[in-house]
Amino acid sequence: AYVIGRVTGGLVTNLLGVIGFDKVLQILGFDSKMRASWKPSDVVGYLVLVAILLFAFIEALGLLGFEVLANLVAEFIVFSGHIVFGLVIFAVGLYLANVASNAVSASRSRQADFLALAAKISILVFAGAMALRQMGLANEIITIAFGLILGSLAVAIALAFGLGGRDVAARHLDEWTKSLKKKR
Repeated sequence: AYVIGRVTGGLVTNLLGVIGFDKVLQILGFDSKMRASWKPSDVVGYLVLVAILLFAFIEALGLLGFEVLANLVAEFIVFSGHIVFGLVIFAVGLYLANVASNAVSASRSRQADFLALAAKISILVFAGAMALRQMGLANEIITIAFGLILGSLAVAIALAFGLGGRDVAARHLDEWTKSLKKKR
């Protein structure tokens, strides 16, 4: 399993390196000056090696009759898959947040910088909530917190427009009342 894992991990590393996967950190908006000892393709290749070794370990435990331990390792693999997929969701959210922020900044409106920051933060919060939910970490707390945040934003916007537009609404109501009296 180790030999097969090394060969497969090396193939995956080389394939990802050729197609440009190592630029994924720059695409996600991380500083290009950041030099790590491991490239992203190396990390994925190593994860492939670990996954193959874990699957072989599960089979070996099953053959030896350690079914409980084999099930435990299998559940660990499933949980690890949820974590990796949650990280992928957050990475896509980070990319989309950068794209939205750049698009809003390019509009050159009066409040473009503020709106770009607001768009980026809101997308990151949403992506973070989705990633944590996918990972299975405190689902109820995340659902409640996300609902409370959206609810409080809705109440804040309603209050801002309600109190801020009170005079305008009073003028329009007065005009409507006068026009109805004239029609009678």
